Amino acid sequence: MAQEKILIVDDEAVVAEDIRRQLRALGYVVVGVVDSGSEAVELAGEHRPDLILMDIKLKGPLDGIDTARAIHSRYGIPVIYVTAFSDEDTLERARYTLPLAYLIKPFVSSDLRAALELALFRHRVFRIAEQRGRWLDSVLQSMRDAVVTIDPQGKVTLLNPAAEVLTGWSQPNALGKAIQDVMVVVDAERRTPLVNPALSALQPMRDATRSTRPLLLIGRHGVESLIHDSATVIQDERGAPAGAVLVFRPSAD
Repeated sequence: MAQEKILIVDDEAVVAEDIRRQLRALGYVVVGVVDSGSEAVELAGEHRPDLILMDIKLKGPLDGIDTARAIHSRYGIPVIYVTAFSDEDTLERARYTLPLAYLIKPFVSSDLRAALELALFRHRVFRIAEQRGRWLDSVLQSMRDAVVTIDPQGKVTLLNPAAEVLTGWSQPNALGKAIQDVMVVVDAERRTPLVNPALSALQPMRDATRSTRPLLLIGRHGVESLIHDSATVIQDERGAPAGAVLVFRPSAD
């Protein structure tokens, strides 16, 4: 049985009580029922519910959209709008607060249950992706190997700190620039220009490439480094190239 915490924000006492009853029957924990935006912001901070059912018309100076915006910016709590307003202007304002669903009054219990289950599922997936993103970012930032990623057009999308040191470029200055401008690589013996390994990985039938001998990286300020590298293509959900990642380190040779 569900144990997620729900906050109800509605200025119609009869409707709010009916929603509370339905939520309890579905197994949810109702942490409060309020009819104004200021009370909603206060209770959201106090109880940190998993989801808020928010009416758009509320008592006081804040309507439901303003209240949802304030709660989302402070606590990141998702919202389902429960409202009788379905005009385009209202919906357009509401869209900017990124609600997980809308329920137009009047609605039946099955509609409420479906909206809750879908909204909570979407929020869980978002949180997992967000946590994995933070974890990956921490790994990249702490790696001793240099990492550079590019988009399908060969433009830089990421430089980790180790790559910043070796290339002489900071990430803010490198983002959006062509990889061959940020990473100038030449043949270590002949000093002839080479195609960047990340660009080579984007070529058809070249899923992964690894240099068999060191390359010479010429940094932004002329500093030269022998490097070993490994590049691989990044694929999207359809298997199409979405970019490439290049990992490299100074050669011990």
